[in-house]
Amino acid sequence: MKALHTRLPRIAGLIGIVLTAALLATGCSSSAATSDAEQSALPAAEGTTVYPLTLESPYGKTVLDKRPERIAAVVPTAVDTEMLLALGIRPVLSSSMINESASTSYLKPYDAASLDTYEFVVGANLPIEAIAASEPDLIVAVGWGDGLAGMSMGDYYDRLSSIAPVLTNADTTSQMLVPWQDSIRLLGTAVDLSMAADKVIAEHDDYFGMLRSENPKLAGRTATWAVWYGSDYGLVYFSQPGSAPETFLRELGFAANPRASTFSATNTVSPELLDTIDADFLLLGRSAAADEDDFDSLTSGPLFQNLGAVSSGHWVGVPPHTADGGDILWAITSGGPIGTTWAAEQIIPLVDAKL
Repeated sequence: MKALHTRLPRIAGLIGIVLTAALLATGCSSSAATSDAEQSALPAAEGTTVYPLTLESPYGKTVLDKRPERIAAVVPTAVDTEMLLALGIRPVLSSSMINESASTSYLKPYDAASLDTYEFVVGANLPIEAIAASEPDLIVAVGWGDGLAGMSMGDYYDRLSSIAPVLTNADTTSQMLVPWQDSIRLLGTAVDLSMAADKVIAEHDDYFGMLRSENPKLAGRTATWAVWYGSDYGLVYFSQPGSAPETFLRELGFAANPRASTFSATNTVSPELLDTIDADFLLLGRSAAADEDDFDSLTSGPLFQNLGAVSSGHWVGVPPHTADGGDILWAITSGGPIGTTWAAEQIIPLVDAKL
């Protein structure tokens, strides 16, 4: 059996209910401050963006009069922070979720733990006062999905836009966690780093292309990414068509799963529909909200054992954290260019052991 291969990422140089359950499982915290000089530092402008620049959103328009220098990333998952770091930008504010796992693993080289953060609390309002206090000249929310952590951007846009221009995706109504590539292009345009954004994408594509060529056994096999959140929240299907997790699986070399369309409207997997998660290979994450006994109870049941992927031995249980505290579930489900590359390094050996 030929071993599956991984290599170290080459991007380092450039370098809502269910989601609420995941956030609840990881908690919240605050971090130390960085100096104003560090916070305002941006790579040199490329000269491709013309200011004033109108930022359109489903909720209205704001205008960037000049290139921003102080950027607040307000999305609770902190995926926007990751994209900014990949572009060489340190935001003046980020969600405290950046410190729950990423800063100790795949974002450690970026000194993410030293970023100023607002304390994210599930069920609480977005802290407008803390965002205003960071004195941003651009507020970034391109990674925001409708109902994210129980919040809607429409409830906050007017208040945020009274502080600074707001950058969102054109469609904030989708409840799926969308791929990061389009979002980083929007960021690149707003901060006059379009070529840098394209380079991040190109290096990411080159890396995963290499990964696919070195691991041809994945080609043509369908795959599912689902997460068990325990008996309180249940099983959730995340690799819906067009979602960020499906993009990640396709980048690894897996084929599209026709069963995934079952979850276009809802991603909750009821017990009687457990067979709909089946695929040639099943990646099943165990949230920190679910203990091992709970997880074992699910995976030892007859419905689960009857899945084709399980009976063939082509499935793997993904633990909540790596040895260094990194959260693979988080990186696969809502990671950006840095997190998904790190996730691939973790996942490929697990898949290798089952093929």
